[in-house]
Amino acid sequence: MNRQDVKRLLGRVARAAPHAASWNLETWGLRRDPQGELMRGGVLLSRVMEAFGSPVYVLDDARLEQNAARFLATPRGAKTACEPYFSYKTTPVPGVLRRLHDQGVGAEVVSPWELWLALSLGVPPERIIYDAPAKSAESLAMAMERGIGVINLNGREELAQAVATARATHRRPRIGLRVVVPGGRAGQFGERIETGAALAAFREALAMPELEVVGLHSHFNGEFATVEQLEAYVSALLAFADQLRTELGLALEVMDFGGNLACRTASRLIPRERRMAVTLGREPTPRPMESVMTIDAYVAQLVTQVERHFAGKRVRQPRIFIEPGRAMTSDTMMLLCRVLAVRGTDAMGLTWAVLDAGISVAEPVPNEFHQLFAVKPRAGREQVYRLTGPSCMIADQLYPAWRLPPLLEGDALAIMDAGAYFVPLATCFSFPRPAIVSVKNGQMELIRRPETFEDLVSRDDVKRPALRRLAARI
Repeated sequence: MNRQDVKRLLGRVARAAPHAASWNLETWGLRRDPQGELMRGGVLLSRVMEAFGSPVYVLDDARLEQNAARFLATPRGAKTACEPYFSYKTTPVPGVLRRLHDQGVGAEVVSPWELWLALSLGVPPERIIYDAPAKSAESLAMAMERGIGVINLNGREELAQAVATARATHRRPRIGLRVVVPGGRAGQFGERIETGAALAAFREALAMPELEVVGLHSHFNGEFATVEQLEAYVSALLAFADQLRTELGLALEVMDFGGNLACRTASRLIPRERRMAVTLGREPTPRPMESVMTIDAYVAQLVTQVERHFAGKRVRQPRIFIEPGRAMTSDTMMLLCRVLAVRGTDAMGLTWAVLDAGISVAEPVPNEFHQLFAVKPRAGREQVYRLTGPSCMIADQLYPAWRLPPLLEGDALAIMDAGAYFVPLATCFSFPRPAIVSVKNGQMELIRRPETFEDLVSRDDVKRPALRRLAARI
């Protein structure tokens, strides 16, 4: 038996071994009509593709509203609630953002463009948080002039610029400082608590009369999956808040706990899972859904822990800010695509299928678990496919191994949990970017039109008179 025969045998054994079953359609609020076709929001997904082409992103309006309401809810027995500020970088789509703001969710922005976008959408300045490790002088001035709710400075290196901008704009901005809890990853973000750098940064900021120091800001810099992880993180920040009050006399108005709550149905693939899929054709196993806390459990733990900590203290409890991204939108959106070609079977016994959606519009998929469904499954025995994208690039492989009913050219597939980072990381590599359509109560609404060929070159032809005049001014 040669090496290839051994590999083929190992592949058959790996694919035959039992592993966790995929979740059912109800996990995402999906269902099938009497003919077996997939529906979301009361709309047949084939209708969406017929109307707006393929690939196409589909937003579930009702699920987005439900997620927002859960983040905004006051937990049972609590006196306060979290104040969520949606992470714009996660899904910077005006149609999505407006829906969240209409629910009462604020804006967390991390770039000059996102700051401009939030203001352009009419978000009240006091409902905007400006973070990021590198704020341009112009955006910092805009934030101060418009009275942004809180400007979270990344560290001591931003203090001098903030003071200079405050003087130039004749404003006294409300600022927070980003810190890193003991054991957390710092890098380009924040000041460490355990080294004393965070305390020194607050001491320096408090000595600057140009700045109104109101907040403490932090991110877990990982993924929250369990209540125990959250409890340890919050405990470290509450202990530092006590230190600020004791040593510097600072009673915080705001404690911003950041984001990082995991999506229950999408997770990073561990290297072993990825290798097994590529080498042996074994489907990846999803992280157990019950191992990840719900939005409700996250909010309840956070609010209860903060309230208990400040109960009986002679200081007002700070407002509880959070910056959800992935947990807010990931499971609200899906990416629909079609099979362009079904090719032959390789040495491992897997059939290759080419899709009209690849890493240019689904960049997270090769390294994360994302459930995949046939929109209208065909009758017949399931088999394992290697699913690639349409670009002329060998790395454009979305699913090295995925079990599906028989596929034919033109069949539609649905990639789940496409609501976080799919759209902002999408590129126009070889193909225009797709439309975004919302569905609710049997109705469809186009919230972003598909990109056209003309869109892709509209800024390029400097021989056109208007662009020639623009180029001359640059």
